[in-house]
Amino acid sequence: MTYDFSQINLQYLILTRDLARKDPVLVAKLLSVPEDMMHLLASLSPTDLAHIANIKVPLLIPHQDTWWWSRLFTAIRGGRKEEILAIIDHAVLIMPG
Repeated sequence: MTYDFSQINLQYLILTRDLARKDPVLVAKLLSVPEDMMHLLASLSPTDLAHIANIKVPLLIPHQDTWWWSRLFTAIRGGRKEEILAIIDHAVLIMPG
């Protein structure tokens, strides 16, 4: 792969780590992993997270169906903020679980 996703991976894991410290159940659902693994994520130090820079492939995998992405991209292109918010709210409802 010629693209480097390491910075995106790092930013995502920092945010999910911080959220896991507050709401591990939600993060377990977002990542589609068992709740008992959240203590591992929540305990990562900045030094631990720095190792993510070595991972160049994307760690994020979109979980929405094609129709959802089509609707989102169409709303973004049309600048329809209310529609974008409705789509994002819907994503929470269909989160893998």
